Amino acid sequence: MKNKYLACFALLALAGCQTPAPQSVVDSQQPPSSALRRKHVEVLQGTIKPGNFIKAEISSVVLLSPEKQIYAHCTRTTERSNPNWSYISLGMQKDVILSVKKNDSLCHDKRLRYYDFPELRNMKY
Repeated sequence: MKNKYLACFALLALAGCQTPAPQSVVDSQQPPSSALRRKHVEVLQGTIKPGNFIKAEISSVVLLSPEKQIYAHCTRTTERSNPNWSYISLGMQKDVILSVKKNDSLCHDKRLRYYDFPELRNMKY
């Protein structure tokens, strides 16, 4: 029984661990362009309920892989039903979305800058 509690504690401790982004990734931060903001809203249209957000922010764009020119950015939102931040990351290469990931550890990095994202907050059907 003692081993079960110890194993559960170890799993919980590991689940809370997040590998921070390398400094080179953080140093590559650029504010999101208006075209990127529009594309992000287009991607989410039809998958989320418009007008449901109280707060919406978009992160700087970071270069994840210089040799492959893969960029990523995050959004964080709070909803009327949940006041806690929800995070979504998008990985892109040459304006093509490669990945969409919920609760990506990159989005939680304290060094990542976030900007107000009224385009998402005011999204229409």
